[in-house]
Amino acid sequence: MQLVGGKRFFVEIKVYRDSKTEVKGLQQTADYMFTTAITEGHLVIFDRRAERTWEEKIFHKIETVGDLTVQVWGM
Repeated sequence: MQLVGGKRFFVEIKVYRDSKTEVKGLQQTADYMFTTAITEGHLVIFDRRAERTWEEKIFHKIETVGDLTVQVWGM
């Protein structure tokens, strides 16, 4: 959890392990946000697979888990 300018937000960091990494990370992020009443969450996924291009690894998207919005960042 970070506090910037009086605003709290949560950042979950994952290393890509398998196709379930993002799903698990989204659920963990949403669970923590719900428990702590934080309204801004970010999931950062580091993809170390050599066969993937940088264009495939680097992305940003917004996902919804229940009533919560999580920004997902690929690195």
